[in-house]
Amino acid sequence: METTKKNNSIGLTYGLITGLIICLIALVQYLGGLKTYMSPLGYLVYVVLIVMAVLAGQKQKNLNGGHLDFGEALKVTFSVFASALLLQTLFTYVLFNFIDPSFKEALAQEILNKTEEFMRKFGASDSTIDEALESERGKDPFSLSRMLLGYGITCIVCFIICLIISAIIKKNKPVFPTI
Repeated sequence: METTKKNNSIGLTYGLITGLIICLIALVQYLGGLKTYMSPLGYLVYVVLIVMAVLAGQKQKNLNGGHLDFGEALKVTFSVFASALLLQTLFTYVLFNFIDPSFKEALAQEILNKTEEFMRKFGASDSTIDEALESERGKDPFSLSRMLLGYGITCIVCFIICLIISAIIKKNKPVFPTI
């Protein structure tokens, strides 16, 4: 029971630290303007998430005397991802809906422009593009319900990443003690 308590604590601690780091990245992107916000700098968030999840798993492994089974590793790594991404989601929601709604509107328009550009690049017909854009126009991509839906979908994808990380960092106790 104590191991579970430790790994929940480590996962949440590392998750909150990671969440603060990725919120800072988002803030830098925001302060850089729309072009910076839409830049590949956002991919740095995933690097930070993966590194911090591995560090949290290693910390838990060290606390367990050098051993960490797959289930414990998964709990720790997914705790880091889930808590950090929740913090980022809440930060983004507050930033776009309360602090700077005009940035949200400009970003929503830029997302529509990028969507159209992407669809044209892949040869979608004009009617398909118009229909897709019209269905999204007027909807708030940064409403709480849409952001929580995005958070949930991201957690599912990140769970797969956590499965891979956990498989790599796990180390089972030996069946037979070494003499």
